[in-house]
Amino acid sequence: MTAYYALHDLAGIKPGDKVLIHAATGGVGMAAIQLARHFGAEVYTTASPTKWPTLTAMGIDHDHIAHSRTLDFRDQYLTHTNGRGLDIILGSLAGEPVDASLDLLAPGGRYLEMGKTDIREPGHATRPHPPHPTHLPSLDLKDAGPTRTGHILTHLTTPSSPTTPSPTSPTTPGPSPTSATPSAT
Repeated sequence: MTAYYALHDLAGIKPGDKVLIHAATGGVGMAAIQLARHFGAEVYTTASPTKWPTLTAMGIDHDHIAHSRTLDFRDQYLTHTNGRGLDIILGSLAGEPVDASLDLLAPGGRYLEMGKTDIREPGHATRPHPPHPTHLPSLDLKDAGPTRTGHILTHLTTPSSPTTPSPTSPTTPGPSPTSATPSAT
């Protein structure tokens, strides 16, 4: 639910968006990967090198995986996007990694922070960043309120919903419930 609220409700994800998911092998990160792909976004990730096989098994390209404990992801992804940057960044960071992420935002980019230790108001970053709008809300699902949270939960658990991702791996689509054929005995 947190990933859906962040990407759909707050960031307004759309097909073609370039999305960076920090801590991509955590619970919210893995859900965010699946949802971002479902919405037609190109997914970039950070994770500990010991968890990179999990991301490659999910179909994340090697050039879309960066180390989560260094700031190298900034240069890696700026190079990969020819300096354009990323449209949406979902993080749980503090300090210099937040600044490195803000440096990656494309014009009109949205930064969503789940962490609570380095909450910044829009326009109050610790150093200047590219001159374009940024979105820096402190992400908290309780802000959605009980009615919206209920709608999100219903939406995510309704198999016929066009925005309900398959419960299988994002790269291995499972059979649709209506396409299953009984086996002959």
